[in-house]
Amino acid sequence: MAEPAPKTGEGEMREESTVPQPSDPLPVTEADEEKEQAEYKEAVDEPAAESSTAAAERDASSKGKENDEPPPPPSPVEKPREGDSLSIGPSDLPPPAITASDPDAPVCAITLLLPTGARHPYKLDEKYLAKRNVEVPDVTESGARDPFSISIYKLKELILREWREEWEGKPASPSSIRLIHFGKLLDDKEQLKKYQFSQDSPNVVHMSVRPPEMMEEEETAKSKTHSREGRSRDGGSGCCVIL
Repeated sequence: MAEPAPKTGEGEMREESTVPQPSDPLPVTEADEEKEQAEYKEAVDEPAAESSTAAAERDASSKGKENDEPPPPPSPVEKPREGDSLSIGPSDLPPPAITASDPDAPVCAITLLLPTGARHPYKLDEKYLAKRNVEVPDVTESGARDPFSISIYKLKELILREWREEWEGKPASPSSIRLIHFGKLLDDKEQLKKYQFSQDSPNVVHMSVRPPEMMEEEETAKSKTHSREGRSRDGGSGCCVIL
């Protein structure tokens, strides 16, 4: 009887098993180790270098944008009102001090008392009057301008000139301002010294504004008075001679 032919798969496996295998691994030289370390270092350093370069480019671009952008406009500086340091002060300030640059120059310190109860300090001295170009009628013995010699109407003009924004009902003329000192209504034609304004302490002056209706009535009354005086002058003595 003929022997069966051997299976192809088993023969190949036997041939592969007969291939000699190396007993020891291949030796690694120092050159190979240095090459591997260099490649590893290069692989690690390259992303870090790229990231630092990208950061530098971003910084440069941001600086370029900042340089290209126009600078912000300067904040508006509020222009001080002329004579603010010498004008009527706010109600939360203490009464003005009775001091002057010249010890011989008198100072008129006033506290304006409004109907609301607010008190505003106001100081009249030689420096203030000169800054406002006020003609002072009298001078002291030392030759300094006497603020107590100005008229009540001139004081009203100064108050109207220094009228504060928080005050309501700004009058059209100084005549609409009413000033009362120690219960007396101050007459426009008189000087401050007539009403015994103190030189040693602040003088409290009550200030209010006449309503427009009251001003119209006063003007009407004045015009009637002037017309009567004119008619009496034109009528002569009124003598009559009978023959």
